[in-house]
Amino acid sequence: MKKITILAIAAFMTTFSSCSEDLLDEMPVDTIIYDGNITIKTEKGMYSVLNGMYSEFASADALATDGIILGELISDNAFISRRNDGRFKITNTMTWTPSDTNNDFVIYNKMYDVVAMANMIINSELEESDVVKGYKAQAYAARGIAFYYLASFYAANPTSGANQEYGIAIHTGNYNPNAYYGRSTVAETYAQIISDLENGISEFNEATVNKGYLSATASRIMLAKAYLTRGEAGDYQKAIQYADEVLATNTTITATELDSYFKGTTSGELNNQPETVFEINMSVIANPGVNRSISAFYDPYGAKNYLMFRADFINSIAEGDIRKDLFTQENASETDAPKGYYVQKFTQTVDGTNFTGNVRVLRLTEAKFIKWEAMAKIGQGTAALAELNAFAAERGGVQYEGDALTAILAEKRIEFLGEGQRFFDLKRNNLGFVKTSNVEGGVSSVAADNKLFVLPIPSSTLNLNGLMTQYPGWGN
Repeated sequence: MKKITILAIAAFMTTFSSCSEDLLDEMPVDTIIYDGNITIKTEKGMYSVLNGMYSEFASADALATDGIILGELISDNAFISRRNDGRFKITNTMTWTPSDTNNDFVIYNKMYDVVAMANMIINSELEESDVVKGYKAQAYAARGIAFYYLASFYAANPTSGANQEYGIAIHTGNYNPNAYYGRSTVAETYAQIISDLENGISEFNEATVNKGYLSATASRIMLAKAYLTRGEAGDYQKAIQYADEVLATNTTITATELDSYFKGTTSGELNNQPETVFEINMSVIANPGVNRSISAFYDPYGAKNYLMFRADFINSIAEGDIRKDLFTQENASETDAPKGYYVQKFTQTVDGTNFTGNVRVLRLTEAKFIKWEAMAKIGQGTAALAELNAFAAERGGVQYEGDALTAILAEKRIEFLGEGQRFFDLKRNNLGFVKTSNVEGGVSSVAADNKLFVLPIPSSTLNLNGLMTQYPGWGN
């Protein structure tokens, strides 16, 4: 007799205010797994799977916390204060092993959970109404984003010329708990990412009322980023094209708006703002809580408040730069040598309750930096530098001369400090880094070709999946 399994999702529950019901509910009984094949029989069933997909993104192990913090700690930006409870200590020292990844790097499993739910929607044979087409576009976008994060953390850099056979495992078919997959090549990985993000651009998903849903704009920014990262012939022109499409129909945030955008204390100030392209929605009943919310680590008076940023860099920012007001040493630990700064971009208390501020993943302003970096890489550095200097002047920052790419990355480091971008920027450009201070018992200098730029596949995955191979230099 064939086995039929009712699929019920009892995961992290996220409420989207624009909907008539909680985004994540128990999946209705008209959605089943039948011998590993997914059958979604109604739009409501597909909607429930879609909600489950977003709930996986909303996990603290995925984009709500770790996806951002890893991008700062695996770089020259951030460090963990001596005042800590043990979380992220291995990441901070960069002394992890494959067995450690079960704790600090659960993002690997969570991103594949997103992929699995996206596959359910994409492979559904439900009649394609306009609503269904919109859901599928969101699923394509989500799968492309999940693959992009997996590739960025667990695969070789496309432009490095090294270990190009080490992409990620890619599965786009129906769920099969007994199937295992090995690595695709890096080229195959990015071809899939780009294909998915292209499919995320749909007239049925051009805009969303709530920024907790993936729109065509989100797909365009991520597509521009994917082309920028892959760096093949014609890719930088494509990156510019998609960045321009985003900027042509949207207005980026101004300097005077930054303070309330990041430091506001009400949901009206913080959530669903024009500058935001995609964010993880939080609510009183649906948030990672005191031990895992990103605001608990970032807020000067947060429950954990030990994610710090290096003083040498913060102090180097021009005094007239309005973004300097986003950094503070208030309540910073005196035991750190030297004392670090907090970046005030994730507020713990919103509307009088804790951990309910939405977590921003994509901002419109990133499209500008993607465009300028691509311009610099195709010989348009002078034009890119002129646009960059106009942007920096509006922020009250310094004026740049010399190499355009160096200037673009320096300005982006200021603009996006604390938002999880630094690791990606360094890796994409084959740049090493040096942790200039607050390094105790860990790695202080990382060359561009260091294995630390590619996280090890968790031992638990290798033990279960004989087809998966570990990245060179890591044991099991």
